[in-house]
Amino acid sequence: MITDELARNRDQWLRRAERLRTLAQECRGIDSWDSPAGQLLDDRVRSCAESIDLLAACADELAEAYELHLQVVSVGGRIQL
Repeated sequence: MITDELARNRDQWLRRAERLRTLAQECRGIDSWDSPAGQLLDDRVRSCAESIDLLAACADELAEAYELHLQVVSVGGRIQL
């Protein structure tokens, strides 16, 4: 049924967002050493963590879109683009 598929997709995007946030947090926990190379590594890892956070936000937005679509379909409506 379409509502089951929409709910499954919503839940999958929520799980992906959570995994991405966890990954970003793990990136922030990486210790670097006190040297120019260590500082470069730290900068790159923090930049990656910020990008991963943005991906998590996008996954949250997709989950929200699935939730809204699910609500519309549940009451018998349709979304027209």
